[in-house]
Amino acid sequence: MENIHLSYYTIPVKLEDEENKYLLVHGYTGAIDIVDGNIWEELKNYSPNSALSPEATQLLQKRGYLTVKNKEEEKDYVIRLAQVLYRKELMRQTDFTWIITYNCNFRCPYCFEKRDVKDSNCNIAFTKEMVDRAYIAMTQIQPQFNRIRKTITLYGGEPLLAVNRDIVEYIVEKGHELGYRFVAVTNGYELDKFVDLLSVDKIYKVQITIDGPKEFHNQRRIHYKDIETFDKIVDNILIALHQNIEVSVRMNTDNENIDKFLELENYFSQLGCLENPKFNLYSASITDNEEISMSEQKQLNFISGKSYIKIHKQQGTLNSCINYGIVDSIYRAIIQQKAIALRSTFCSSQVSGYVLDPFGKIYPCWEVVGKDDYLIGVYDSSIEWKNDNLYQWRFNICQNEDCRQCPFALLCGGGCPYHRMQNNKSHCILYKQIFCAAVNMAYRKFKAASN
Repeated sequence: MENIHLSYYTIPVKLEDEENKYLLVHGYTGAIDIVDGNIWEELKNYSPNSALSPEATQLLQKRGYLTVKNKEEEKDYVIRLAQVLYRKELMRQTDFTWIITYNCNFRCPYCFEKRDVKDSNCNIAFTKEMVDRAYIAMTQIQPQFNRIRKTITLYGGEPLLAVNRDIVEYIVEKGHELGYRFVAVTNGYELDKFVDLLSVDKIYKVQITIDGPKEFHNQRRIHYKDIETFDKIVDNILIALHQNIEVSVRMNTDNENIDKFLELENYFSQLGCLENPKFNLYSASITDNEEISMSEQKQLNFISGKSYIKIHKQQGTLNSCINYGIVDSIYRAIIQQKAIALRSTFCSSQVSGYVLDPFGKIYPCWEVVGKDDYLIGVYDSSIEWKNDNLYQWRFNICQNEDCRQCPFALLCGGGCPYHRMQNNKSHCILYKQIFCAAVNMAYRKFKAASN
């Protein structure tokens, strides 16, 4: 008789709102099922004498929760599936980010970009000549226009500095003529200088960071002239919403401000922002990085994944935690009665992402801009690739032994590649803790939709 046993890739999540029920997710079939606690117990301790009927056993095998494969055979299957998924992911649309400038008017303590460039007194920004070259470079990197994502992300430094108003306008107007729209990741401080560029067909979305209520934010998000920033940024958020564009407000979270998230949420509620479908407020935990100085470390108090989930849960703001898309993917799978979507990579830097800077340098990811050890190419009249670095980034979960045997690997895609290179496993810990919370959020959303 075949040795049937629980698959090593079965993920059980206790449903908090149901008595003795679990939601099961399978890490390589993508199956998702709600079962009674007694079924889970039979699965967990499966033996030839199981109380499960032959029909139930057969169905559970088909779904993947029971298997005759040993651990190595299951891992080999995951590797083969990841390679198939990776070939499919290589066909994604090519994604471009532009580093408008390395300069910034803020001095935030947790910034991961190189300070000697970011805080320079020199104006380091695109020129019109470099803008023209960058647009040509995009077509050289991806000659098939229909395979280029038509949204360009504007990044920095601070991409929307008033001093760079003319060049940003040139980039946006030329991009608009070529069929592109834009998203800007900005501190929002000088956003009012770009109002005429904020529209559904130009800069149609901005992400802005506010790190808590006014007093705390002004201590953390520090303008280089020591000017209080909270009120001005909030005014600019209201201006952007008046322009009918999307505004995503991010609170970078640690132990110092996590208990202030609800206060910030209430503040935006009083302004009427939460009623606006174009407005979104979310929390993301701060992670340590090599650019944070010793003095800046003293201003920060990094939070564990467990505390991040626990405190948000206590204050009723769990829905506002960054959840890596788990809630939506689980909800879709339940509603559509289909397998949950699987992936072998975490982000576009592993397959089709390119970050272009004003010096003609190409990076794979905004986490490493300005760090030439991670340079993957340069552009001028043509593209010159740094193939050793490029191949280092073009990988999937197969290249990591921890991922190959992790039940979550094809759900999370292995986490941030840069953090993985730094041997930072904080994502692994946080993802598993967020997964359970996100599954329960998705189930509550399903129940609400069903009533």
